[in-house]
Amino acid sequence: MNTQQIKELENLIDKEIDGYKNIEKLYTDKKEILIKGKATELYDVDAQIVNTYKTISDLSEARKNVTRALDIPTFSITDAINKIKNTDEKTAQKLAQKKAEVNELAKRIYKLEKINIELTKHGLLLTGKTIEAMLKGVTGVNDEYNAKGRNITDDRLKMSSIVEEA
Repeated sequence: MNTQQIKELENLIDKEIDGYKNIEKLYTDKKEILIKGKATELYDVDAQIVNTYKTISDLSEARKNVTRALDIPTFSITDAINKIKNTDEKTAQKLAQKKAEVNELAKRIYKLEKINIELTKHGLLLTGKTIEAMLKGVTGVNDEYNAKGRNITDDRLKMSSIVEEA
């Protein structure tokens, strides 16, 4: 096996791990923003998350190319470990550690994402309740008038000339 390509594979996986660590940090930041209700900061964090995922996707694509060159059937770390362990046990062990780290990061990121989704749902619920309360206060006044703007609770006689003059 080509040691240069194996080194390149290791470097790509290391960069992906760094990307996932960055995602974990951003999701933690997002959680704090959602808890504190700082909506203006949310857009920036979400943009950073999208950009980081784009970078990870590009790295993953590069990893596919390297694994193809190494004649590994897929671009999974497991397949790379299985292919490399026959010729380089030390590198296969390093890749196994990197795989474990990626799996652990994925679990933590998933957990943070679930928390962030629940916080977002809760924020939407509170916003809906606030709007509903505001509308109830306004509709009480609006219900007293018809579409033409006339008072519908007016019990006065409509035929009297006194009512017309008043």
